[in-house]
Amino acid sequence: MGFFLRRLSFYLMALLFAATLNFILPRAMPGDPVTMMFANATAEVTPERIESMKKLLGFVDAPLPQQYLSYLGNIFTGNWGLSIKYYPITVNELLGSAVGWSLFLTGSAIILAFCIARCWVFSPLGVAVAITILSSRQACWWCNPSHRWLSPC
Repeated sequence: MGFFLRRLSFYLMALLFAATLNFILPRAMPGDPVTMMFANATAEVTPERIESMKKLLGFVDAPLPQQYLSYLGNIFTGNWGLSIKYYPITVNELLGSAVGWSLFLTGSAIILAFCIARCWVFSPLGVAVAITILSSRQACWWCNPSHRWLSPC
């Protein structure tokens, strides 16, 4: 149980670190995403429109700790807001449209890896290689001192 709790706490800390980094980096950059959205606009953009778009996308002028807590709350509740690049579409819709292809590629890679491994292990060549490796004095090629530069460690 202790091992499981250590692993869980490590992954939670890594998640918190990644979320914090994702919060800090865009705010450390000059300008803001809304101004960049309207930079290429051909029409005159009023400051009122910029402010209303900032409020719509969640760029409020609150203190950073309050923004951070709101950001963490939105992450953990699944409210990821509107996409800045594909404006009217939400981030959840964008990720949902990509899940099918991601699952297809993952499944294809697993099946391909299984087929390759199965053909290698059960083929006569695979058996011959395994017998040769196991019957040699050095059970693994990276243990040979003359091949120390090939060591994966």
